Amino acid sequence: MVELALAFTDKDGSYAEHAAVVLTSVFHNTGSHINVHILHDESLAEENRLRIKQLVTHYNHTVNFYSVVLPSDLAEVVEGTQSVNTWTQGSMYRLLLPSLLDVSKVIYLDCDVLVNLDIQELWNIHLNGYYLAAARDLGAAALTDIFLPLGLNPDTYFNSGVIIFDLDNIRQNSEWYVKMLDFLRQYPSTTLPDQDVLNHIYGHNYLQLGGEFNTFSVTSPDLDFHHKIVHFAGETKWWDPASPGFALYQEYLNLTPWRLPESHFAGALNPIEPEHGTEVVMPHLEHGELASPEESVQLSPVEHAGNRHGVPPAHKMHPPRHRHSMKRLRMNRLKRQWGLKKFGRLTKLKLLKRSVRRAGLARKLKPLRSDSLRRMHRATSVQRRYRLKPEREVWSFSPAKAALPRRRPRVVVHQRRRVTRTTWRTVHSRTKNR
Repeated sequence: MVELALAFTDKDGSYAEHAAVVLTSVFHNTGSHINVHILHDESLAEENRLRIKQLVTHYNHTVNFYSVVLPSDLAEVVEGTQSVNTWTQGSMYRLLLPSLLDVSKVIYLDCDVLVNLDIQELWNIHLNGYYLAAARDLGAAALTDIFLPLGLNPDTYFNSGVIIFDLDNIRQNSEWYVKMLDFLRQYPSTTLPDQDVLNHIYGHNYLQLGGEFNTFSVTSPDLDFHHKIVHFAGETKWWDPASPGFALYQEYLNLTPWRLPESHFAGALNPIEPEHGTEVVMPHLEHGELASPEESVQLSPVEHAGNRHGVPPAHKMHPPRHRHSMKRLRMNRLKRQWGLKKFGRLTKLKLLKRSVRRAGLARKLKPLRSDSLRRMHRATSVQRRYRLKPEREVWSFSPAKAALPRRRPRVVVHQRRRVTRTTWRTVHSRTKNR
């Protein structure tokens, strides 16, 4: 079983959705059972909490929620850090994993990563006595002037977006919490407090991962995301339309409760009366004192209603459902085409009304409704539509019904020619002058 942890704050309701997309990418490519740990604060709404439960149980996995409150001494030094408002306190929750989780090993993922491989490959890496395993931050070499004053080595500086923690090994070092507080007090100007703290405490004893387990999107010009964990670090996240991973984000988002109807997940979880999360309050730690994992309260895993005796692989129970996204794209395209046709019909109707007004028949067509004009406009030919003359009339016997414009019939009565007959004297030429 793979232990997976995510941490976030959800003040605007968007990061719960991003976390669900990350989990969907993991479930879609992994066949092993996964036990998910969600670290959050009081900003996580019950609706989003229920959606995450529905998603996880739909793929036959388990989930635990931890409502974290920072201890007073850690909260004090975090407030003194200048960049904490940029990265929020949720980024500091990963530092407390040794005290929050009662497991020996866990994989931590940021909410801006795309998992396009079987996460079991990452889980099978043996740490062999190292505190953690992480990939090097390739941009650290250009920031030597920033790292050296903080006592950090840019040659071994790692990124904290994808980490395998050996929690049992970290708990044996009883000074990990004190070192974290001392670093934040000594260097309040740190720009990446969580990542700098991890490098300060564990940077001398960590296993370097391969680049495929934490590939930065900005360093992948070929846009090859196959068999990789892609990290969309920086300002352009993969949910931004300008990101090269936006299409994959939408594809996985279409498989979550944020896009699919609730009936699709009806068999996974009963939505009636969702249970409230148990608050995990970190105890106040003095110097040299370690918070034992038994002091933090955890939620029991959510069991699937029809899967209590065994957990089959997720890829056998729920095959990929790419058809949902493609069907939605086709429907959206048809809606846009229908909207353009409707706009064209309205434009033709305006032209018809303008031609009628120019013909001087506005007064006669005034009682007609717009739908009658639209039917009249679609039924008449092009020649009859735009060759209106003043002598045409509209016969309307009811305001609701209008006849098509007709030409008034003309009856021409031809008069008979008047024939005048005159008598002529016939005079013979011989007797003319007699």
